[in-house]
Amino acid sequence: MHTLFEAEVTISLGAGSDFRHDREPRLVGTLHAEFEGWLGDDIVETSGFWLVTEALAAALQSSALTGFELADVVVTTGPTWDEFDYPPLPVWRRLVPTGSLTAGDDIAAVRRSTTLALSEQALRLLESFQIENASLRPITDPQSL
Repeated sequence: MHTLFEAEVTISLGAGSDFRHDREPRLVGTLHAEFEGWLGDDIVETSGFWLVTEALAAALQSSALTGFELADVVVTTGPTWDEFDYPPLPVWRRLVPTGSLTAGDDIAAVRRSTTLALSEQALRLLESFQIENASLRPITDPQSL
């Protein structure tokens, strides 16, 4: 069984991102993510793009989980970042879901590629990191996605 996972949304696409909804792939080149805030979770998202901390990326890479790749990302902070007392940003990697639910992969993008679906094993790994601001819901009918 898989779980829908919606991560903390604290980033937006930065000015350096070559992104368009009307083409595939929607993103060409490296993702530029601009942090508007951060509550400390090890995974954040915006518009179907996910970032994981370097520590979580290392755990994913050394696991036997399937359905993802890791990629580089350019990270900056937005104009209001300095107005608040956010924790220092760690190093981030881009999590690129490549799996599918029908193939039984551990990580897949669903709902027009804007939500992650995680296997029980993938969820357990993420739960060993900080994901306090994420939303989790069991997938009861995979055909409805």
